[in-house]
Parts: sequence; C-alpha cells; structure tokens
Amino acid sequence: MDDGFLIRQTLSGKPNAFRLLVVRYQRPLFRFLGGFGLDQAVAEELAQETFLRAYRNLAGYDADKAKFSSWLFTIAKHLAINEKARLRQRASHLDRSDGEVELPGRDSVPGAHEALETAEGRTRVQQALHRLPEVLRSALILAYLKELSMDDIANIECCSVGAVKSRIFRGKQLLRAELAEED
Repeated sequence: MDDGFLIRQTLSGKPNAFRLLVVRYQRPLFRFLGGFGLDQAVAEELAQETFLRAYRNLAGYDADKAKFSSWLFTIAKHLAINEKARLRQRASHLDRSDGEVELPGRDSVPGAHEALETAEGRTRVQQALHRLPEVLRSALILAYLKELSMDDIANIECCSVGAVKSRIFRGKQLLRAELAEED
C-alpha cells in the first residue's frame, strides 16, 4: 500500500490507515529527530506531535507539491528547531554554563563510517556533527541517515537542489575539519 492510498483511506474516515503510516515512518522520524541532538524522551514527544499535526492537517496535504514523507519530515524539522530554541532559552534562564544537550544515539550520525566503529569514534562524530550549523547538519542527516533524494531534501529544507548539494558539500568539509582538529 502506497502512502497516497493510505492518505485517501484516512481522509475517508478509516483512522487505521493512518496507523499504518505511523508504523511506516516512526523509526525513520525518530532517528531524524535524534540527529538534532535531542534526548530520547524529547525526540519521542516530538515524533508523536509530528504525527498528530500531520493527522490533523492531512486534508491540507498536497501530493503535487511534495511526497508525504517530505511533508512529514518538514513538520518534524520545524518542531525540532523550535524545541532546540526553547531548550537554549531555558538553559540561559537557568544560567547553565555548558549549554549542552544530550547527544543522539549512534544510529543518528551520518557519514564518517570508519569513526563509527568504536564507541569513542561515535561520540567524536556526534560531537563534531553537533557543532555544525543547523542548516548543514540537517542536510547531512537527511542525505546520509535518511538517504533521501536531493529533491526530497530540497522540499524539506525549502530550498533548491543546488543549495542542498552545497550544504552537504560544506557540511562534509566542516565535519572532516572538526574531526581532524581532534586528532
């Protein structure tokens, strides 16, 4: 069953069809949210909120503009960015000096496969990825973790395919530089 069929079934009053969409996308969505440096509990809450918002706004989804997965990940991305801003604001109010958020699990770090072979290597890559600008980190996660096409990433990021390619290229360069500095 393709996404379009499940969406039509949901819109016609069969909520079990949407459950199949949730099952299909819950793990990829959770890993995607983990790539934003959110801890597991927060990522789970945001994934649930993403599905809830998608369900409530399903009638407004336009398959001619984007794939369902792109639309869903766009919702998740906006929620994650808002949550990160809220966490930063909260940390500044608490006068927290380190300002760090728990890093994502090993499954959420794209690239640098040789460094991922050890727990220490995974931690290094996670920390280096976390230091990248949000826009570059997001493009890398979508390209390498989610293995999305350039068109899908462009839809999620609201930019051109050329901009996506540039962000991925710059992100890989910065990630390599961050890892080289640590050596």
